[in-house]
Amino acid sequence: MSTEIIPLDGMNVAVERTRVPLMKIILDVENPRIQYYLDTRLNSDITQEQVHFALAESNGQYDKLKDHIQCNKGIYNPIWLVPQDQHFRVIEGNTRAIIYSELGEEFYNEEEWKSIEAYILPKAIDRNQINFIRLEKHLFGQTPWDAYEKSRELHRLHTEDDYSIRKLQQLTKLSATDIKYNIQAFMDMKDEYFHHYEKPGEQLKFSYFAEFRSNSKLKKLVRDGKLSISQFCDLVGQGRFRRGEDVRKLAMVWEDEEARNVLLQENMESALEQLALKNPAAKSTLFQKINDVRYGLDNLGFAELDEIKRGFQPAKVEELKNLFDVLNRILTDIGAIN
Repeated sequence: MSTEIIPLDGMNVAVERTRVPLMKIILDVENPRIQYYLDTRLNSDITQEQVHFALAESNGQYDKLKDHIQCNKGIYNPIWLVPQDQHFRVIEGNTRAIIYSELGEEFYNEEEWKSIEAYILPKAIDRNQINFIRLEKHLFGQTPWDAYEKSRELHRLHTEDDYSIRKLQQLTKLSATDIKYNIQAFMDMKDEYFHHYEKPGEQLKFSYFAEFRSNSKLKKLVRDGKLSISQFCDLVGQGRFRRGEDVRKLAMVWEDEEARNVLLQENMESALEQLALKNPAAKSTLFQKINDVRYGLDNLGFAELDEIKRGFQPAKVEELKNLFDVLNRILTDIGAIN
């Protein structure tokens, strides 16, 4: 056993580095990797066996990691533990701990799988420092959480541990806007989507909800009462989208009655084919950009428009003139105007 001084969340902490018997280790029910498993369960009580199962199921690299640890005859990054009664609770390294337990059962005569290298934190460790370890290892480290897990952890830190958006910015290096979108997208899935659609792997559709919450045109439809989160959940759950990027075109489809009906009956690809008959932006990247420019100009704020009008933004006037000249030339060339 050796003592090391390690900086955690701006404070130097004395931790013990030693090998800990597997029989003394308790897996962590707060582990972000298993929270989807908990989010879709009516009963909040969870056993150590269920934690073991959920961790193995939630990590797509589990088998590769197990093979690597077995071939290497151990781990080179110690797990992190905190004392709990007569045991030690894992706060980082749960997956490696259960791999050791599996290898210990498979190779019961080999001593290296009966204990695991670990950092033991002080019993009175600050919760903020535990949060720091998790974020450092899984937000920026070699075993990152998936998008749903990251957003759930942001939500937990914000609502349960009272982390301000500013503190989350400092810890994660994400913008305040991205943090808010991710938290809201997680809440949409947990509070709305999982009540109706909870098949295995549904959390992988998180990108659909992140796109939904960050899209300004969709936000306007929601504000205007033309589209609800419940309707969006049904579109996702019924497989109307092939990929998350499809959500970016939902606003233009939803505002066209014929295309919307095709989407509700078939899928986004068919809806875009229908819409392209009268709106080329549906299938053309160029015309989609033109559509975005038109939308932006239509929604130009009064203050910015007033500044342009009063001559305080001459460069913007030149850009608008250049746009007008290009459009005028093309329309003349194709005979749309004289």
